[in-house]
Amino acid sequence: MVRLAIPPVLERLRRRWDRAARMGVPAHVTILYPFVPPADLDRPVRDRLARIALEQTAFDVRFGHAGRFPTVVYLAPDPSATFAALTGSVAAAFPAFQPYGGVFDEVIPHLTLVESAEVDLQAVADAATDHLPFTRSVAGLEVLVKGPDGRWHPRWRLPLGGVRPSD
Repeated sequence: MVRLAIPPVLERLRRRWDRAARMGVPAHVTILYPFVPPADLDRPVRDRLARIALEQTAFDVRFGHAGRFPTVVYLAPDPSATFAALTGSVAAAFPAFQPYGGVFDEVIPHLTLVESAEVDLQAVADAATDHLPFTRSVAGLEVLVKGPDGRWHPRWRLPLGGVRPSD
């Protein structure tokens, strides 16, 4: 995943309504889920991921609009192609783990703001729009693991390579 800080008002929406946020998952764009089980996260897995990360130059991403899936409000990244390329590279390196278990024909890079059946998602999307656009720098990949407490915790942080053109 790529962890990204979002405006505080949007983070409050996430923490109130999104189950994953309440389980310790930070705001992020998913690169590959599901992934290697925690017990199998060994040095060769880390090395493979680190090589992929180093092949991608750090970059800036802009979030300019909110989108919807049936039970999700998400923020759309621009550029999205960079995230799609990272997903493709990681999935190719770990072919037993396809994005979202292979259930979608097309993987749409996104930052889930709220996934819930308990809230008016259109109202959430409308509220989010009031706090867009914003831009963030992307400098690394991160692997999270679910702990015995049911919460998600960072396992590895892997820097992207190169220098952003704006540096």
